[in-house]
Amino acid sequence: MPPKRWLLVILIAGAIVRAVVLALPGTRDVPDWKATAFVVSADFTGVYGGGGSPPEERKLVWGIASTTTEYPPIDQIELAIVGKIYRWIDPGFHDGPLLTILIKLPGMIAELIFVVALLTWGRRVLGDAAVWAAAAFWISPAVWLSGAVDGYLDAQMAVPAALALLAAIDRRPRLAGVLFAVAVLTKPQALFVLPMIALVLARRENRSQVVPAIVAASAVGVAACLPYVIAGTWPSLLRALQRFGEHDVVSGTATNLWWLLTWAAGSFIRLSELGWADALSRPATMVRISTVVAQGIPNPRIIGIVLTLAALAWGTWRAGRNVQGTTAALIGAWCVIAYFMVAGQVHENHSYLALPFLAIAAGAMPKLRRLYWLISAAYALNLYLFYGFGMTMPPAIDRSWTFIDMSVLLAVAYLVLWIGLTHEVHIATRASGRASLPA
Repeated sequence: MPPKRWLLVILIAGAIVRAVVLALPGTRDVPDWKATAFVVSADFTGVYGGGGSPPEERKLVWGIASTTTEYPPIDQIELAIVGKIYRWIDPGFHDGPLLTILIKLPGMIAELIFVVALLTWGRRVLGDAAVWAAAAFWISPAVWLSGAVDGYLDAQMAVPAALALLAAIDRRPRLAGVLFAVAVLTKPQALFVLPMIALVLARRENRSQVVPAIVAASAVGVAACLPYVIAGTWPSLLRALQRFGEHDVVSGTATNLWWLLTWAAGSFIRLSELGWADALSRPATMVRISTVVAQGIPNPRIIGIVLTLAALAWGTWRAGRNVQGTTAALIGAWCVIAYFMVAGQVHENHSYLALPFLAIAAGAMPKLRRLYWLISAAYALNLYLFYGFGMTMPPAIDRSWTFIDMSVLLAVAYLVLWIGLTHEVHIATRASGRASLPA
């Protein structure tokens, strides 16, 4: 645990860094969030479309931005609140730094809630490990680059998911169910930590906690979706969620196994045309799934789903029926990184969910701290190589400086880190063949 004075320095430094960069315009996704906030704050139940058969897929138009939304209802509630606040300040809903700050603010609030929860509730449940986790999460460059700089929405999903695990450890099943429902109804990626939360709730000594958690989660889900059912727009909601599985990219600038394989295959195919030097130094680019399938190659989406399910099954098996808290956090982080590495259609920010889980595990198991910082650095570099500090501050690093595209080398490094994390999972669960570390 860091001394109190250093903890205070870390908290202040993290707050200052966030305040300095909060008004930056973020990535090209931020205008889409603004367009969503503009529409959903005026027409909450119509944000996905008007329903019908086939369901309408509404275009969200604001200024020059035109987009659709695929995010679940809790995300729409957050953006509706942001939009309402901004409409009160500026009825014309003009673009500007204040709107950018408001769009990013829910993520900053989520990060702050996580830190405060760990320093209070978490310290009671996990001891001093929670203090290290809070400090490491708050100061991580991956966290502030993703949220305060680039404006991604992952903190609003990852924080309640991690706190759901904390609630499960603390034998508070209803709270765990509510928090997990909030997480998955913000971004569906929260599903990849569900097995660990469920296993902690279903431990032999407290099996009765599963039903209350399911009931609480279901109640949140019904409450979040009911307005769309009443308005008759729920078919458009379902259609929006379906689009998550229709993205036509093998890897959306995620430096994962697919990014490495598509670059290697492209370089090999063009070897006779370019020669060794040019083939190895060619830039890695996104490849469409439809292009791959058109060449008679098996669908990467299906392969990715199979590999992801296999990885989740292995992680769940290693955890076992009597998994304890911090080990569940470690395996939860591993499951997220596994999804990031082997699933198709993954984007650069989709491993964010692993960070709070790995911070909790590393707080209790100091040997994991090096991996936490290295994985955080890999995540931050992945974002920076493609998007810099947002639309007005492109990366100062040229990916060609390393001869072989730097993003390809980062994919190799990410793969090595995942293997290292797999080794730690194996060690943590080896003693009795299942997880047995104390919470």
